[in-house]
Amino acid sequence: MDGAARDIFVISDLHIGDGGARDNFDAGKRTPQLRAFLDHVGSEGGELFVLGDFFELWQMNLSLLLVKRRALLDQLATLRLIYVPGNHDVDLAHFIDTDFLNHPFFACMRAPFVRELGGKRFRFCHGHETDPFNSGDDPGFGRMLSIFAGVFEDENGSPLLTSGESVEDVLEQFGDSMLTIWKRALATTMRHRGAKKEVCPTVALTPAQNPDRLGEHVVGVRAELDKGAYDVTVLGHTHKAGRIGDWYFNSGSWTGPRNSFLRISPDGHVRYLEWKDGRAVEREMPVVLPEAGPGRAPPAPENPVAAAISAARTLFPKPTRPERSRWVLIAQGLLAIAVGAGVMTISVGQGSSAGWRLLVSAFAAYALIDGALSLLAARTSRESPVRRLLSLLRGVASLLVGLVVLRRGYVVEVFVILVGVWAFISGALRVAASVVLKGMVESRWLFVVGAGSMLASLVLLSLPASAVLLKFALAGYLCYYGAGELLAGIFGQRLPRTASFRLSA
Repeated sequence: MDGAARDIFVISDLHIGDGGARDNFDAGKRTPQLRAFLDHVGSEGGELFVLGDFFELWQMNLSLLLVKRRALLDQLATLRLIYVPGNHDVDLAHFIDTDFLNHPFFACMRAPFVRELGGKRFRFCHGHETDPFNSGDDPGFGRMLSIFAGVFEDENGSPLLTSGESVEDVLEQFGDSMLTIWKRALATTMRHRGAKKEVCPTVALTPAQNPDRLGEHVVGVRAELDKGAYDVTVLGHTHKAGRIGDWYFNSGSWTGPRNSFLRISPDGHVRYLEWKDGRAVEREMPVVLPEAGPGRAPPAPENPVAAAISAARTLFPKPTRPERSRWVLIAQGLLAIAVGAGVMTISVGQGSSAGWRLLVSAFAAYALIDGALSLLAARTSRESPVRRLLSLLRGVASLLVGLVVLRRGYVVEVFVILVGVWAFISGALRVAASVVLKGMVESRWLFVVGAGSMLASLVLLSLPASAVLLKFALAGYLCYYGAGELLAGIFGQRLPRTASFRLSA
C-alpha cells in the first residue's frame, strides 16, 4: 500500500516529558494510551503525522527526556511517520536533514509541508509559524512563564495543586492578569506622553496560554492561506480541536481531558476522533469559532486585579489551621523566646551579678511550664503512640529539671550542668521526633531545633562557670530554640501527594 492510499492520523501537542515532577503527560497516565493508539495506527495501515509540541522542551532536559522515552521512540520508528516540530520542541528543528540525532525517529522530522489529497492542497504544520511572537527560537514570555511553572511544579512535587487545578493554568491566569494591569497602567502613561502606539504585552503568550489570542491566530492562518499556496490548513498549537469551514482543521491536544486526533482519508475527508478506553471513538467535529447567537451580549471582561488575587490565593493557600499538637509547639516556642528575651534584658541591663536569682527562677518556671505543655500534648494528641511517648518523656524531663533548678540551681556550676543536660535530652527527643515524622514539613524544623539544641548543650557545658557568659549563652539558646519550635508549629503540615495533568501552552 503506497502513501497515497493510506489514511493519515494526525496528533499534536502531547508535551511529553521525562517522567519527573514536571511531566504532565506522564502524570496523566497517558503513556499506555499513546502506545495503544500507535498500535492502532499500525494495525490500520495508517500514516502518522505528529504536528508539533510532541516533546515538552520548554521545561525538560533534552538528553534525559530522550533517554527516558527510548521505548516510545522505538515504537514510533516502526510506523510510517512525519514529525513537524512545534514551538515547544523547536530546539529539534535545526536537526532536520542532519545526522546529529541517530535514532530513526528523527529521520522523519520535516518542516511544514503540503500534500495533495482529493484534489486539494493540504498544508500540515504546528500552527505557531504565523505568530510573530512564537515563530522563532527566542525564549519569549510564554516560554519564561512555562519555565517558572516547572520550577513551581518541582517544589510542589506534582503538576497539580492541592485544589486540583494545574500549576501552569493558575500561573497563566496570574501572569495574564498582571500583564493586563501593566498594560493598562503603561497605556495610560503613554497617552499622557502623547504616544500613539498601544502597548499589549499579552500578545507574547501563545493562544493556548491566552485564549483571547485564538481569533488573532485564525486571522494569521487565513492570511497565509489566502496567498494561494495551499487550500486547507491542518495544525495544532491552540489545544482547541475542531474546524472552521472546510479550510481549517485543528487536531487539539493530549494534555486535556480528551486525547483527540484527526483521521484524513485519501480523498481529503477529515474526521474528528478521540482515543478513549483503548479504542478510537468518532465524535462530531467541534467548531473552533462559533458564530455569536443573536441578542447575546459579549461576556464582561474579568477584573484583572481580582483574577490576579484569586490566582495568588490558589498558588499560595493560607496555612491550614494547626492541630492541637502544633498549638503546643507554638506555645512552647513563644515561651522560650519570651524567656530568652528576658534573660538578654537582664544580662545587658543589670551587670555581671545582678539578677542571678531572677534568671534561675525564670528558667525553672520555663522548664516547668514547658514540661506541662509537653504532657498536655502527650495526653490529648491524636498523633502516633511513638510521638506521644516522645512528648511524655520530654515533659517528664522538663518537670524534673525545673524542680531541681528551683532547689539546687542557684549555684552557677550546678545550673550550667542542669541546663546543658536538659538541652541535650530535649534536643535528642526532637531529633527522634523528626525521624519518626519524616513525612511532615514539621520534621525538618524539629531536626534543626534538636540538632541545634544538642550542639548548644555541648557549648554550655564547655563554658567556664561564669554568670555573665552563661546569661548570654542561655539567652541565645532559648531564642534559637523558641524560633525553631514556633516555625515547626506554624509550618508543620503534611505534604500533599497529588499527581495529574495540566494544560501546557
